Amino acid sequence: MSDSILDQIRSNRKRTVVPSREDTLIAPKQESEQIAQRSTPANETSNETSNKTSANETSTNETSTNATSNETTNPNSTLEELKAELAKLPPTRRHSAVVLDAEIDANLTRFCKEKGVTVEVFLEAAWLQAEASSELMEKILVEAKCRYDSRKLAGKLRRLITMLSGR
Repeated sequence: MSDSILDQIRSNRKRTVVPSREDTLIAPKQESEQIAQRSTPANETSNETSNKTSANETSTNETSTNATSNETTNPNSTLEELKAELAKLPPTRRHSAVVLDAEIDANLTRFCKEKGVTVEVFLEAAWLQAEASSELMEKILVEAKCRYDSRKLAGKLRRLITMLSGR
């Protein structure tokens, strides 16, 4: 009896049908076949021998569409190419939350938005410039130590206020 109920449940269940995904990064099949034909070495050679102007035009077209052809013919090779390109760039790492003076934070954020960079990238560039100049690094360190002492004092005061307000 339990088998028949289980069979009834299985026959009544309806699975949702997901429509096929339309990927804008991958060209339709017809386009990919045309691109693949243009990117084969045999076709390039015949184009060069028959008509040099035509070969130059197709080689510029091949360069712009070569990535698309790789994506459609072999997604794994495209993935490997993207990973190789990423490996050429310097790696990044998330740093702990940065606490800034409220006024400096507002000014720095506004400045970076106006210049079209992120605060993180600006800080990286500032670090690289400071690292290259020992005079600049010394000035920055003097200011940093002064600010550190001020933050330390503010932390102690907050702790004392918390301790006293708890009584």
